[in-house]
Amino acid sequence: MSERPTRRELEKRLAELEKEVRLRREVEKTLEDELEKFRGLYDLAIAMTTDRTLDQNLQLIVDQCRRLLHSDISYLSLYDESRGDFYKHTCSGIHLEAFRKIRLPPGKCLGGLVTRTQQGHNVEDYFGEAGLERLPDESIAEEGIVSGMAAPVRMGSRNLGVLYVFNRSRIRYTAADLDTLSLIGNLAAVEVARKQVESSLRESEERFRIMAQTTGDVIYRLHYDSMEYDYLSPGIRKLTGYSAEEIREIGFSRLVVRIDLPERENVSPSVIARNRAEGKTGEFRADYLIRSKEGEHKWLRDHSFPWHDDLGRVAGSVGILSDISDYRRAEALVRERTAELIKSEEKYRTLVENVPLVVYRMGLDGEVLFVNPFVEELFGYSAVEILANPRLWKETVYREDLERVLEQRRKCCSRGEELMIEYRVRHKDGRLVHVLDHAIPSFVSEGVVGSVDGIIIDVTGRRILQEKLIQAEGLRTIEEVSARLAHEIRNPLVSAGGFARRLLSSMSPEDPNRQKVQIIVKEVGRLEVILRMILTYIQPLDLDVSPIRLNALVEKVLNALEPVVTDKKIRLDLHLAPGLPKVPADPTLMERAVKTLIGNALSALSEEDVLRVSTGREENFIRMEMRYPAQNLSSDDVEHFFYPFTTFQQSYSDIDLPMAKIIVNKHGGTIEARLDPPGGIALSLSLPLEPHRPSS
Repeated sequence: MSERPTRRELEKRLAELEKEVRLRREVEKTLEDELEKFRGLYDLAIAMTTDRTLDQNLQLIVDQCRRLLHSDISYLSLYDESRGDFYKHTCSGIHLEAFRKIRLPPGKCLGGLVTRTQQGHNVEDYFGEAGLERLPDESIAEEGIVSGMAAPVRMGSRNLGVLYVFNRSRIRYTAADLDTLSLIGNLAAVEVARKQVESSLRESEERFRIMAQTTGDVIYRLHYDSMEYDYLSPGIRKLTGYSAEEIREIGFSRLVVRIDLPERENVSPSVIARNRAEGKTGEFRADYLIRSKEGEHKWLRDHSFPWHDDLGRVAGSVGILSDISDYRRAEALVRERTAELIKSEEKYRTLVENVPLVVYRMGLDGEVLFVNPFVEELFGYSAVEILANPRLWKETVYREDLERVLEQRRKCCSRGEELMIEYRVRHKDGRLVHVLDHAIPSFVSEGVVGSVDGIIIDVTGRRILQEKLIQAEGLRTIEEVSARLAHEIRNPLVSAGGFARRLLSSMSPEDPNRQKVQIIVKEVGRLEVILRMILTYIQPLDLDVSPIRLNALVEKVLNALEPVVTDKKIRLDLHLAPGLPKVPADPTLMERAVKTLIGNALSALSEEDVLRVSTGREENFIRMEMRYPAQNLSSDDVEHFFYPFTTFQQSYSDIDLPMAKIIVNKHGGTIEARLDPPGGIALSLSLPLEPHRPSS
């Protein structure tokens, strides 16, 4: 017979049974709560399908959150894209208006944690929770927030907002509670996204309606199987004069007179029909010439794209008809003007390419943008060579003229001043060419120069003629002065000389007036010497011409004058160009002329002064140039430098300066003097390489 359980064993067994019953009741309570949540979620999902507004559905969502999750507060915050933060859109259980109006920046508080992690989160102690970046707003504490949960409201990758529940007393929300809140958040996301799509669709439909009704263009949809329009916007009446119903009745093709495609004009409608039959139904462009209801001709542009049915087959096209009559008229006018411009441009090109002067366009940096073929005639370089190497344009300018030319070009480019300048350029074969450059700035805007357009003319012939005229004028002046002086002096000088000599021969040595008469005789004799000099100037010179080397002649003269150079300690700076050709000249007379020039310069120099002598070739001339200091010379002195009896000249025994000029001119050359500032003078002597033949 078994033993009866003891009292202790019975009490233990009873305690276990009570614990089991309690656990079963807790499980049943949990199951009942979960069942209630599922019923609530089901009811909420069904409610979302009814005809409620967005605000009504969202209010139902936050109210259900409070009821199902046994919370004091529930609200939905939506993201404001324009301001970049979250605001409370729908609330339930909030007491304070200040708490209701709080806007939450991204990344802040519990909602910031949820949006950052993209998953729900719960807190048992809101103000004690670590990792939350809370707002310093007193209304949160005044509202009594203690425990809470938040779940994201997302649709795909779009963050629409955050769904919250809060309690004013401390509770522990379970993972099941957070799952429930997340499911409700998904329902809210679907509702918000659906309403946004519907709103966008309504806005698009409204915009399309306004555009279709107000635009001057016609929007249409065409079925290929019946070739009928199931939609034509109201603008069709303005374009054609026919209503949409009339177009469907008579057919749009009845209005078309001509069809132009982008790649082909005056196309037959059968070509378009054949393309569609062959499946060439992509993007389509065409211009139609139509006759309107009023009999007016108009050009309409058709731009359409294919549309497909539910099976993906091409069902027709959707496009726009636009009135381009003004455009086509303008296009025709442009074609006409373009043809005229082409003809004008051809005439201008022919003129520019054949005109006997250089036509060019130059950029502000000196780059040659255009130059006509005649440049090769003037510079020796072809247009291709200059365009390939723009430095040639600058390098051909004679070095003594370069600085002056660059300064004038700079003023033309920077100030917009017209350029008009004469200078010399070095031809490719080495000869010098005198040119006249005339350029006008081209402005891209007011006061801003974009480029320079100009012409260059060869004025070498004019310069040679000018020098010959100056030479002839100088000779004529000397001859006239000499003849006049000889005429005026001869008769009184003969009378005064004869009388003075007879008077002196009749006077005794002791006569107190004898000395005065001697002075008269002496001065008369001096005047007779001057008269003989004048007669020498006006007598013709007979030249015995033979080829001579100017460099050798200069060296010979300097060797002869070396004692003077050494005695006065004058420094010579010689630059005799090598390889100069011989010039036809009278060796004796030319030596006397060169010796006069150099000797006159030495007599004018002081100790330690520098005499610079150089030779070179310029075109068909051999040139000698002298530079030396000359104090107290005026421009008038230089102008009359080669005239006789000028007060500034130093006496020189061999031959005077006027005779030197006569000798050079007799050879067909030129000789000139000019001031060489500061405080100097420059003498230039040029002799032709070809024998001079005086005109009869």
